[in-house]
Amino acid sequence: MNTYDRFYHLAREIDARVAAIEQAARSGRTTPLTRNIGEGLGAVTVDGSGSLIAVELDRDAAGTQTGASLAGHVLRAINEAENAASARREAMITEASRGMEK
Repeated sequence: MNTYDRFYHLAREIDARVAAIEQAARSGRTTPLTRNIGEGLGAVTVDGSGSLIAVELDRDAAGTQTGASLAGHVLRAINEAENAASARREAMITEASRGMEK
């Protein structure tokens, strides 16, 4: 294989790896993540970037909480979901990047 062919194949390999990393980052940003609030209160959903999409509350369970305790549970669940989404996104990018290290 001559030098031109080696460079051509190397460039194709780099392009494929970059595309895989871009796809992982895109998927990481757009894939929603849902976490239970706890105490049977419901669930929160964030997008892959950690932005809040939805809070679903069980009316009966929420009625057993004070406003402050309900808010604490919901905020804790949102923070956990945001952190989990960020960690998942980074893991997806890291996994896609592994092929680049030779």
